[in-house]
Amino acid sequence: MAETLTITPHQAAARLGLGRQTVYRLLRAGKLPCVRVGARPNYRIPIRALEEAMSDPESLNLGHVESAPGNDKG
Repeated sequence: MAETLTITPHQAAARLGLGRQTVYRLLRAGKLPCVRVGARPNYRIPIRALEEAMSDPESLNLGHVESAPGNDKG
């Protein structure tokens, strides 16, 4: 069986303990590496990049990610 090398933003949010929209903001800001798959913006995050971000959370610089009003868990 092939090893999974990437995960979805929803899966990354769960692993990081962040809201899904925060993960999308990190992706758009270039603070979390990703690969776009297909014509629609279907993001995939390399597990290695996620593990690096988890080992150094300050690298995500969450204080400087543009936030939107409302519930971020959506």
